[in-house]
Amino acid sequence: MIFTLVEAVRMAFSSLLANKMRSFLTMLGVIIGVMSVVALVSIGHGATRAVTDEISGFGANVIFVDPGYRQVAPGIWQRAGELQLSHLEALQAARLPGVLQVAADMQGTASIRAGNRTTPLPVMGATAEWAQVMNWRVDRGRFISQEDVVEARPVAVMGPQAIEQLFGDPDFDPVGQVVTIGTDQFTVVGRMAPKDGMVTGGFDRLVVIPLTTARARVMGHRPLTEIIVAAATDQTQLAEGSLRNYLTQLMNDPEAFRLESQQQILDMVGQVTGILTILLAGITGISLLVGGIGIMNIMLVSVTERTREIGIRKALGAKNSYVLTQFVVESVTLSGLGGLLGIGLGALVTWAVAQVGDWPFVIEGSTVALAFSFSAAVGLFFGIWPARRAAQLDPIEALRYE
Repeated sequence: MIFTLVEAVRMAFSSLLANKMRSFLTMLGVIIGVMSVVALVSIGHGATRAVTDEISGFGANVIFVDPGYRQVAPGIWQRAGELQLSHLEALQAARLPGVLQVAADMQGTASIRAGNRTTPLPVMGATAEWAQVMNWRVDRGRFISQEDVVEARPVAVMGPQAIEQLFGDPDFDPVGQVVTIGTDQFTVVGRMAPKDGMVTGGFDRLVVIPLTTARARVMGHRPLTEIIVAAATDQTQLAEGSLRNYLTQLMNDPEAFRLESQQQILDMVGQVTGILTILLAGITGISLLVGGIGIMNIMLVSVTERTREIGIRKALGAKNSYVLTQFVVESVTLSGLGGLLGIGLGALVTWAVAQVGDWPFVIEGSTVALAFSFSAAVGLFFGIWPARRAAQLDPIEALRYE
C-alpha cells in the first residue's frame, strides 16, 4: 500500500470522526477562547459606537465650558475658577467668531410633588437655548422661553421618566399641571421627547426650569454648572480659540475654565474603550493558549495510543512527512473547527448583549479573521511537536509497542 499526502489527510479526519467526544472536548478550550475574544471585542465596539452616536446626538460642534482645576500638590486638585451668570451674559453679548449660540445650566436635586406623589428628581435650571444646543426635542407643549428666563417665571418642562414617576403614566400629558418643587409651585409647560441611552439616559428624568428661577427659588445664587456653546459648522476650532482667548481675559486666569469639544470627548471615549477592549481581548486570549496546550496533550496521548498503528503504516511505506501531515492536520482541524464554533457563539453572545444594552450589533471582519487565524495558528504550533514525535518513531520499535 502506497501512502500519499491525500491518504494522510483522509486518515486524520477518520481519526477525528472515530473519537467524536474526545475531539469535541479537545476543541472546547479553543471554542471558549475564540468566543470570548470575539464577544468582548465586538461588545466593546458596539458600546463605543453607541456612546459616540449619543454624544454626536448632542448636536453638531458643541463645546462645553466647565470650571477649571489647578494641581496644588501631587494628586491634589483644587477648583481654579467658577462660572458665574455674568460670564454667561458676557459670552452671549460678545458674539465671538464661530459661535452660534450660548446656553448654560445649573444642576441639582429637589423633592417634587404632584398630587399625592412626592419623589426626589434631578432639577436643572437652564437658559432658553439649552434644548436646541443639546438637541433635545419637545414632545408636547413648549420649552422654556427667553421671557420665562428674563421674568424668572415658575414654569417647568419634564422628561418622560420624570412624568412617569410623578403621574404614574409614561404617556401622560402634563402640560398645564401644577407641581411643587421644594416649597414653590410650578406650572408644567412642556413634555420632552425620550432621549434614552448610556450617556443621555439621565435626560429623561430631568425637570427643567428657567435658570433665573432656579437661582431665585430652588438652588440659590451659586455658580453655574456649565456653559454650552454651539459652534458654526466646520468652525469648532475657530470658536474654541476665540472662546479660550475671551474667557482668559474675562476671568484673568487661563486655568479658571476648561474647554471640551464634542470631538475631544469622542476621542477620549474611543481611547478608553479601545484600551479596555485590547486589555480584555488579551486576557481572554490566554484561554486560547490553554486550549492549545490541551490540544497538544491530547495529540501526545493519541500518538502513544496509536504507536503500533504508526509502526504498521511506516512499515508499509508511509514517509515521515505523511505521518507528520496526518497529525498536524488533526491538530489544525481541531483548532480551526473550534475557532469557527467559537466565532458563531461569540456572535450570538454579542447579539444578545446588544439587544439587552440597546446598542448596535457590531462584528468587524478584522476581529473574526484575527480570532480564526490565531486559533488555527495555536493548533499548528501546539500540534507540531506531537506530529514530529509520531513521524520520528522507529517502525520496528513501534511494532513492538504494547
